[in-house]
Amino acid sequence: MKQLLKNYLKDPLSTIAINTTIFIMGCLFFGSLATFGIVSEFVRDYNDPPQNIRHQHIQQHMDEQIKYNEMIKLLDSINHKLD
Repeated sequence: MKQLLKNYLKDPLSTIAINTTIFIMGCLFFGSLATFGIVSEFVRDYNDPPQNIRHQHIQQHMDEQIKYNEMIKLLDSINHKLD
């Protein structure tokens, strides 16, 4: 193992060739991971488009208002029953 490492470090051309190969393979690997992630995000958004956040927020307020009104009616009915 030591001999292999010494030979590797002695010949600068083989060192550059091996390091360049390792670097290119790493770039290809992580680039393909990034490409896969980006493409899968676009495919997911195409199949199930995200809803308009503003519309969703306004709808949430409407739903809360309906629940609040129901709660007030129930409290009023309880107060009338107690009287």
